[in-house]
Amino acid sequence: MDSSGPFPLLAHPYRSPTKGTCAYEMGNTASKNALVFIGGLKDGPHTTPYIRTVARRLEKTPELNFSVFETRLRSSFDGFGRSSLADDVQDISALVKYLRSIGREKIILFGHSTGCQDCMEYTNYAKYSNSPVDGFILQAPVSDRESLDTFIPDYQPKLDYANKMIAEGKGEDCLPNEYSIAMLDAPISANRFHDLFAKGGADDYFSSDLDDQTVHNFWSRFNKPVLVLHSEKDEFVPARVDQAAINKKYQAASSFVSPLSGLIPGTGHTVLQEEAREWLAGRVVEFLRTLS
Repeated sequence: MDSSGPFPLLAHPYRSPTKGTCAYEMGNTASKNALVFIGGLKDGPHTTPYIRTVARRLEKTPELNFSVFETRLRSSFDGFGRSSLADDVQDISALVKYLRSIGREKIILFGHSTGCQDCMEYTNYAKYSNSPVDGFILQAPVSDRESLDTFIPDYQPKLDYANKMIAEGKGEDCLPNEYSIAMLDAPISANRFHDLFAKGGADDYFSSDLDDQTVHNFWSRFNKPVLVLHSEKDEFVPARVDQAAINKKYQAASSFVSPLSGLIPGTGHTVLQEEAREWLAGRVVEFLRTLS
């Protein structure tokens, strides 16, 4: 597979019953197993380059029998502002069901950034009755709430306004521009703003100030192996947050968190350096070997 060339479409074209959801495949289309990549806010298929490095490495490791799928969810690109983790779970589950129907055996969800929140939400099988998968990879699991401390420390009035709209029954309405966040560069509903940036919001899985019981409750939902990879120099993580300690905390919270978990050396949120991408791809292959 040439990473600079066109992306091959899914061998068996897939469009979910959910409007706007589709998937694309990279690698050997005859593979028995599937790695489903889920990007972060404003991501969609082909926007996170390092997954191509992972796909190339898997092509060179045919004994693992994995190809890589990228999926366009309702929340992809600018759709995140009017969507939710619950919507993402529904879309991802539809794809998982489809992949099972065409004979894929192992299915691993690979989340980047907010895709990690999607993976965490997906483990709540009791809530969603969604299709089970065989493992998870979380890369750059960061707190959106804490990232605002770095970029927009005076965000509280914006959150207060969103909460006011929700209390008035206007949670699905979009925030006025002056109460939104310019760096999001997309319309965002009061509900989604609260989910992302309020303590205890639906997306608040990775904040460093979550108490031990809350962390245990989240991570105890895993019943399949999970690889957790923080980016050592993640620009969205405040300097006061010790990512190495948090990674160890997650490993202690669940026996399903792989001991291969840790920090990707010398790289930021989206793993831009080629050396770091190769390190990440190698660690993914190591993890997948433990599942066979």
